[in-house]
Amino acid sequence: MIGRRSIRARVLAAMFVVLALTMLGVGIVTDAVFMNRQINDMETRLNQGSEHAQTLARQQASAEELVQQVRRGSMHVSVKLADDRIVGDARPPERSRSRSDVLESSGELKGAEVTVWESIDPVINARRSLDGSLLLVGLLGIVGASLLTVVITDVALKPLEVMVDRANRITEGERGIRMGATHETTEVGRTAAAIDEMLDELEGAEIRARLAEAQARASAEQMQGFLSDAAHELKTPMAGIQAAAESLIQLPADATEEREQLAFLLGREASRGGHLVNSLLEAARVDAGPTLRLELLDLGDLALAEQRRMQLVHPRIEMIVRGNNLLVNADRQGITSVLRNLVDNAGRAAAPEGWVVIDLSTRPGQGGVEMAVVRVIDSGQGIEPADQERVFDRLVRLSSTATTTKGSGLGLPIARGYARAHGGDVVYRDGIEDSVPLDEDGRPRRVGACFEMTLPLARKASPVIPARAEVSV
Repeated sequence: MIGRRSIRARVLAAMFVVLALTMLGVGIVTDAVFMNRQINDMETRLNQGSEHAQTLARQQASAEELVQQVRRGSMHVSVKLADDRIVGDARPPERSRSRSDVLESSGELKGAEVTVWESIDPVINARRSLDGSLLLVGLLGIVGASLLTVVITDVALKPLEVMVDRANRITEGERGIRMGATHETTEVGRTAAAIDEMLDELEGAEIRARLAEAQARASAEQMQGFLSDAAHELKTPMAGIQAAAESLIQLPADATEEREQLAFLLGREASRGGHLVNSLLEAARVDAGPTLRLELLDLGDLALAEQRRMQLVHPRIEMIVRGNNLLVNADRQGITSVLRNLVDNAGRAAAPEGWVVIDLSTRPGQGGVEMAVVRVIDSGQGIEPADQERVFDRLVRLSSTATTTKGSGLGLPIARGYARAHGGDVVYRDGIEDSVPLDEDGRPRRVGACFEMTLPLARKASPVIPARAEVSV
């Protein structure tokens, strides 16, 4: 039904019908009022003429005198005497109004009957003239009102024309245009507001669709690159395993020393390949959204556990844990993996005789949420500004550290993924000096790299970790 007839045509048709019915009604009412008024006036004149005739009869006037004095304008008078003689006008015609009365007199008019009458032909002619005038005025009124309605309709429909023009421009690609309703209390204003809301939703859906497409494309490219890099990374340990196995098979039976060296090499490459495979599987789980088993964890306890582990792995490194015990609701395996990756990276950077600091503190987060902050700082070479974000890409190992470390290039991406799954993050921080140990002169030591993990804080706990819990071996 929408759009079969234009609003202009509908308004004009409705106005024509309304005006025609109005003019017809006005004509009928005017005609009825006119005829009623004319008949009432005629009856009044006839009554007055009859009463005048009675007055003259009582005054003993003659029949001719009565007729002469009562006859006025269009009124006709006839007197029928007792001897059936008629004085005055003839009997009234069919289309007339009349009144007859017996005269009260003792003279010539005793027992006479007077009749006063008026023809209704003048009234009928006046009625016809009035009806013609009403018809002409009605037609002129309808024509004039129709023309005025066309102008008013054009003005009233101007906002719709503007909306159509803007809709066409939107269709042609101008997505930022809106109807711009200024008064949402009117019908057009509510329509424009509804269209604007629809356009906002459509553009939002369009943007979301483009973002989803871009993300899907980026994910596909990332997955393709990941698989390519994974194959490349696995190629090295697999080649080492193959070469060691082939050499081991070809050794003579008395080559005991060479056999032991090849067996050691075979085990080392197999361990390296297994570690890389485990890291790849863990990275895949993080990408897919890890399943978290939340429990109340004390980050201070986890930091001290990493301190004890580092005593065995890097006994010559100075390990410092400082700050408050912090309680968080988190997955133990995931957060332990995050902290272990950060500490292992710091240990490799600070080896063989440097220092590593694990600093625990809090700070306000977004939305008024208090955040637990764990900084892992080392005394290594640090990371160049251009690489400080790139290290969180998968399978990235910086050239400055690739020859001295044995990481898979997956630890930091895994750590960031777990932290973000908990509502926190892992980032690189630069210029951190308030959490590092002092040298012999009481000045802060040079800082290498600093990685910071944030998690939503459950509450701050006691007792406090000693301000300087160090292990120097």
